Amino acid sequence: MANGLPCRKDVGTGSEAKPPVPLRRLEPRVLREWLLPSRAMERSGWLPALGLLYIAAIGALGGLRGDHVLLGSLGLLDVYNERTRLFLRSFFPFILTGVVFDSMRYYYWPGIDGRVHVAGPYLFERTWFGVGGRTLNELFLEHHWAALDLATGFAYVVFVAEYVALAMLLFFRGRPEAARTFARCFLLVNVMGFATYFIFPVAPPWYVTQYGLGPARMYIEPAAAAAHRFDALLGTHVFDQMYSRGVDVFGAYPSLHVAYPLIAAILAYRFREIRWARVPAVLFFLLMCVAAVYLQHHYFTDVLLGIAYALVALAAITALERPRPRGVL
Repeated sequence: MANGLPCRKDVGTGSEAKPPVPLRRLEPRVLREWLLPSRAMERSGWLPALGLLYIAAIGALGGLRGDHVLLGSLGLLDVYNERTRLFLRSFFPFILTGVVFDSMRYYYWPGIDGRVHVAGPYLFERTWFGVGGRTLNELFLEHHWAALDLATGFAYVVFVAEYVALAMLLFFRGRPEAARTFARCFLLVNVMGFATYFIFPVAPPWYVTQYGLGPARMYIEPAAAAAHRFDALLGTHVFDQMYSRGVDVFGAYPSLHVAYPLIAAILAYRFREIRWARVPAVLFFLLMCVAAVYLQHHYFTDVLLGIAYALVALAAITALERPRPRGVL
């Protein structure tokens, strides 16, 4: 101790901080952690069994595809090694969301038959958010631009990938609990949205343009709507393929397209590891708000609902994960 300040220990005493391990020395260990099965890990077969049961159930119901087999096989990660188990359990809410969404094809149409709202949401939108006696969607049908077609189409293509990528980055930066927060918010906001599809099914703007304000037609195919301009400009079939597997035709309320990037933007401000993504995430959220209306998939009302659903889901998961004082159940 000199002048009240701690002295630096001499080099060679053995008590100084160790230098960081070079990345090239870490690579073999990291690869072993992921690629080699664990010999010491205690194993339980309930997740692999659940995955196999899922594959068998889809096979019995009909419509089994390769992605169903892949999804069910992910349960094997729980018994391979510690790293794959941590990955599976961190991202399991994402997997469960996919299972719930895919299962809707078996009960969606009977569940909403005769209860679809067509004219009411359109008239509400025109009254409260209309311009010159028309909805914003109707204005965008007349006024659209190639640059905005490409920008909004791109946003619609990657909106889920943006959300999952941020969760992945957190996981591989050593923050599996942060990735789990992303996954839990994703599951909850989707369950809230899916429930709304059944409780209050609403025809989207493209449906009103194509079929009018009369009673809803059942068992129709989902449409790419104005997103087809993205494919036309690039000579692709991205949105045709994307919507060919959809079923929630009358799921305008709320806009989950808006909910995901809002949650991602807010969480980017919570976790320092992805602070570089804060401004891009906010800009992406704003672009998605425009895209939802511009591409004719949602009313502005749906955008506001998507924002509200995102905030509620985030608040609920935050409360769930908040540490509790000792002695509090």
